[in-house]
Formats: sequence, C-alpha cells, structure tokens
Amino acid sequence: MRPEPLSLEGKSLHLECDPCTLELTVTHRGTGQRWALHSDSEGELRVAHHSTATTAFLRDAREREVYRYSTSAGECLCLHLRGLPGGVALSITFSIPSAEDTLRIELEPLPTASSSRIVEVRYPGVLAFEADEIQYTVWPNGAGMILPARHDQEIHSGMSDYETQVKGLPYALAYSWQLYQPWWGAVAANSAYVAIAETPFDFGLELHHPAGGPTVARPVWVSSLGDLAYRRAIRYQFFGDASYVTLAKAYRRYAQGLGRWVALETKFARNPHARRLVGSTIFPVSICRHNMRQSPPCHEVVTFAEALRHVRRLRDLGWKRAYLHIDGWGARGYDNQHPDPLPPCSDAGGWTGLVELSRTAEECGYLFGLHDQYRDYYLDGPGYCEAHAVKMADGALPQWSRWAGGPQTLLCAQQALPYLRANYARIMGHGVRLTASYLDVYAMNPLDECHDPRHPMTREDCYRWRAEALEHMHRLDMAVSSEEPADCFIPHLDFAHWNGYPREKTGPLGYLGVPVPLHNLVYHDALLLPSQYRYAHPTPRDAQLFLEGLAQVEIPYGQIGWAQPEDLRGAQLMARLHAAWGTSELTNHRILDSTGAIQEYEYPEGRVLVDLGSCRYRIHRGPEATDGWLSPEV
Repeated sequence: MRPEPLSLEGKSLHLECDPCTLELTVTHRGTGQRWALHSDSEGELRVAHHSTATTAFLRDAREREVYRYSTSAGECLCLHLRGLPGGVALSITFSIPSAEDTLRIELEPLPTASSSRIVEVRYPGVLAFEADEIQYTVWPNGAGMILPARHDQEIHSGMSDYETQVKGLPYALAYSWQLYQPWWGAVAANSAYVAIAETPFDFGLELHHPAGGPTVARPVWVSSLGDLAYRRAIRYQFFGDASYVTLAKAYRRYAQGLGRWVALETKFARNPHARRLVGSTIFPVSICRHNMRQSPPCHEVVTFAEALRHVRRLRDLGWKRAYLHIDGWGARGYDNQHPDPLPPCSDAGGWTGLVELSRTAEECGYLFGLHDQYRDYYLDGPGYCEAHAVKMADGALPQWSRWAGGPQTLLCAQQALPYLRANYARIMGHGVRLTASYLDVYAMNPLDECHDPRHPMTREDCYRWRAEALEHMHRLDMAVSSEEPADCFIPHLDFAHWNGYPREKTGPLGYLGVPVPLHNLVYHDALLLPSQYRYAHPTPRDAQLFLEGLAQVEIPYGQIGWAQPEDLRGAQLMARLHAAWGTSELTNHRILDSTGAIQEYEYPEGRVLVDLGSCRYRIHRGPEATDGWLSPEV
C-alpha cells in the first residue's frame, strides 16, 4: 500500500511530499496556484566508490525516518534516508518560514560506516508551474538575461575550457561568468518564483533551453574536496503577479540581509579615493607586451615617459577626473611571470619611469593603479615553486598555455598573500604613488579547490583568501577592483572592470536571450562598473555597447592616445551622466517592444531609453535630458 503524502503548513503555503519519490507540490492557499518539484529521471545522487562512481535515486533508500519539529521561524519536516546505494545516507529538511511565502530545503550527509561518498546531488529537481503558462526564465548570466519560453536559440549553462579545474562541466558554478549571483527564477502569466542558493560556494545551476523551448533549470550541489561534506540549503520564494525586476529586487533584499550588499556611500567613507571614480573615465595604459606563444616572442614597448606625455596631454585637453589603469608594467610585460612581475620593465624606464608616471598622475589629480595577477602561476616565473601550486584530486597540476606568458598553472589562493604583501611593500617602498588597485580575475574566475595536503583549500576557503587579498589593498589606502563582479566579492570591491551581457555571434541583436540588467538591479548603488564601450578600433557592436553603458549609467572607458577635443564627446556624456546618477539605485527596468530591443532604465532622478536595434537613446530629466531620440557618436 502506497504511504500517504507528508505535508507541511505555513501561513500561506502548503507543502506535500511523496515519501517514496520525494517529489514535491507547493500550493499557495490564497490564490490556489500550484508548483511541482519533480525528481530527476536520471538519478538525484552521484556516489563515489573508491575510483568509480554510480548514479542513484533517492527512492532507492531502504530506510526512511520522518521527524517533525518546530523552530522560532516555523515548522520543519525532516527525512533521514538510509541504505542508499553504496551505503550512504542523506538528511533532507523542509521548512516554511511563518512570515514568508518561502520554502526552504536543506540537504546534509549523514554519518555511516561506508567508505563511499556522496559527491553530487541534484535535488530538488525541476520546478514546474501547474495551470499557469511560463513566460520566461530569469538567469544572472553575466550582466543578466531572460530566456523567453519559446526562444529560438539553443542555450545551456556550463563551464568553458578556460575554467581549468572545472572546464567542461554541464552546469554553471556559482561565482563564475555564467552565474555571477547564486540564484535564478521563472515568471509565468500569473505567478513566479525565485530560487536562491543559501550555501552558494559549491552550488551549480544546470540550465538547458533547446531551440523553441522549454527551458529546464535545476540546482546541482557539487562536492567539496571530493565529498558532499556539509549542509546545503536553497530557498524558493513564490510570487503572484511579478516580473524579472521583482525577482532581482527579492535577491537584493536577501543580499542586504546577509551584508553582501554594501552601499557605495559606506565604501566611500572607508576609502575616499573610491568616490573619485564617480563621473570619471578609465584610461587603460599598456606598457609592455611580450608574447611567449610566438616564436620568436613578440616584444612591444611603450615607455613610461611616452605614457607620461599622453597623461599630460589629457590634462591639457581639460580632462578633470580619470583613473589610469597601468598594465604590462612588469619585468616582461602583460600576463607574464606572475606573481613575480618585479622589477618594472627596464625597456620602458624601470623604477624611475614608473615612479615618475605615478607622480605625474598625482599632480594631474588622477587615480593611478596597477594591473596585477595572483592566480595565474607562470612556470618560468623567477619565484615559481610547485609546492605553492593548486593540486587536483589526483595530485596533478592544472596546466595550460593560453596567455602571453606561456605555460602556467594556478597559484593556490592560500599561498598568494606573501607574494602580494612583498610586492606592494617593494613597489610603495620605491615611491610609486598608488591610489587604486586591480587584482586580475579574482572576482571573475571560478573559485579554486586545492587538494595538496600541505595547504588544502575548499572553494569557500578560496573565497576567503581572495577576499583577504582585496582587503589588504584596502589597508594600503587604495580603491579596490577586480575583473568582474562575482557576487560574493561585492563587499570587498569598490569597482570592477567588466560586466557584459551574454552574447552570440548570430541573431538579430547579437545577444543570448534578451538582455536585462539583473546585476545592476541588485548592485548599481553598491558597486561602480564601467561601460564596455571601445572608443578606438570601431566595430559594428560599439554603438550597442555605448547604449548599454549609458543606460546603466556606468563609467566610460577612454583611450590614452586621445589628442583632439572631439575624441572626448561620447565619454564626456557618459561621465556627466555618471556624475549625476552613478551612485543611485536602478529602481526599475522595462522592455517596451516584442523583440527586447527598446528598453527603459529608471532611476530616482530620471529615465534612460535605448533602442538596441536602431541604435539610439533618449534621456528623460536631469542635466543630460535629450529632446527626443539621438544617435550615439561612435
């Protein structure tokens, strides 16, 4: 005889759980709306037995124990599943906080005598709307996107070959490019949900949208140093009438509650240099390029003295606020020999040239920072030591040769701080005036694991070590940045250098799905970001990138070689708008046509409309208000 469903009651939600399959049905008692969480047809568990692994189903548990208990937050239903394949066991707890339309699900391995280990869990499964037609899926991929239910592109989450340790995974790990923020959601005609990973460091999102749909999305809990290891938790919050803005703002409130969201005003109080970025322009200055992947290596140098002349010309053109981002300044140039780039490139002028350039920037009132790197670990670096490198589970080194410096592995984040501290003590000891910092890839590349028994490191450990490196730069009185804005690093960053919408090479607008500013709906007033607009070497995409940056009120990029006043016009417009609205909340966003091309971005001070198809913009209210639609000057 089939056992009766297990149930759990909240203030407005009712949960039913099939005790055999652990499939779930959630009902909103006020509206009658129902959602179902289905089991995975290929198995919810991956269990490792020494050197092999098998797939298992939760329904295969030989023993089930049910517990009910109360907490101050509400009622809980707990199941202990024992006798799963390999002799492993798992605890699953459901709770409905009394004050929220939220279902929380926690999973935790139970101790057993078995030597087998749970290394992956795909539970809960796909959430489906019952008697309500889904409109689109919401995905914090890059700057953000939605996937209409019948969209004609095939799209899936995953980790690329560039992600070294985790390349080729069929799901996106949290805090990687495809999942900056650890949540996703979906909006139907009359209801919606957002799913937030409360334990994000070993969390993945598997998402697949075949051409024409439907989209399938489910959570994946991955191993920590080869084991499920600790409790995992996810929350599903349910809504009636809602939009992607509703879901992004729900995550914003969640991040604020955790302290992950830190206001820009708080960051400015911590370091006044960060405030100087408001209304400024970022000028990359490239000194030395040495490409070891060519034979013979290609070596190109712009001297510090030549860069200094460009900086003075910017000042003479009347440019008031700028950040000079210096790359390729090390002994052998850009992306070479890290984490041992010192001394500065001798062909460019060495210590004397770098010091003079930094002091000229100071005289001009410009921020000055160095592009630096403490993850890529080059095998020919002067201080390379294999004992400091990340180790895979089998003891091997991840290795590749993708960048200019040639063969490399990964520096264990636990080993990075001594390099960082020594380098900046030496740099600042020579008199280089630094007011900003860029630690490359720290807030962009996936969190690393290290299996070296001398310095084992989980992904969460990796976060903490990278965060400590960023905080060290704060202690040196610099405005701090990294490459991209992965969510966990937001409290430690004042600004980042890149945050783009996901794109493809084909399609009418060139985007994956429909671009929507999920990141900035959460963090616009907590992190400064630049536009991706390129002011030199124009491409057909430049007008779109200009519109994206203008609409999101981001810092413009400039070219250090600008020589004429007309070169400055586009950047000046963006900088003036950023000075006015750059620290405000992005309060709302709307798509105004069926293709997603015409979009409206709303701030407390006014609105920016862009047409990404016809490449035009319109600004309502504020000092940069336009009289109708205008075309960008590109």
